[in-house]
Amino acid sequence: MNRSASIRRLGLICAFTTASATAAFSHPHVFAEARLEIMIGDRGSVSELRHVWRFDELFSSTVLLDFDTNANLKLEPEELAEVGRIVHDSLADFNFFTSIIQNGRDISVVVPDGINVDYQDGQLLMFFAVQAEDGMSLDGNMSFGVYDPTMYTAIDFINDSDMVVAGNTNGCKQTVVRPDVDEILAQNQESLTEAFFNDPAGNDFSKFFATRLELKC
Repeated sequence: MNRSASIRRLGLICAFTTASATAAFSHPHVFAEARLEIMIGDRGSVSELRHVWRFDELFSSTVLLDFDTNANLKLEPEELAEVGRIVHDSLADFNFFTSIIQNGRDISVVVPDGINVDYQDGQLLMFFAVQAEDGMSLDGNMSFGVYDPTMYTAIDFINDSDMVVAGNTNGCKQTVVRPDVDEILAQNQESLTEAFFNDPAGNDFSKFFATRLELKC
């Protein structure tokens, strides 16, 4: 299998069209358990968001087969670095699967220096941290989540404790929100038409299904 085919197999970094995203909505192909740490700095602002993703064994084995260039059934440091480099370059188009909303405004993240990758007990792990563009003070209503806008990868926070705030929030109230999928679909069924999903401008509907941590300050 050539490298371009290998990259296509690495599902979370594929750039899908809107039509592909629609098909993937019912059937995610890649599954990951996640942890998110929202770090608060000494000056009462969000200093960075720390991500940990642990991927399912099937997908992880696929990555092993595709990137184990010396065929020793291990991912050596240089092979792990190659996976991290490809994912880093590709996720830049998707804001690194990071959703930050402050007072109704979407906030982009600064491109991180890199993504660290490891392979433990048959599962692929990724670790990286991102910062909000132009900084982010603790002010108003804030929401932090992780999701794949193509709906190809299902990123799940198994426990509420997998989304944490570290540092002094100065009394901000924090809540983990797990949206009800059936309720969201029922509320938006009139707008979820074929034209909606075939809009050439794209529609980022998947963010409404993402588990998120909300801060109200």
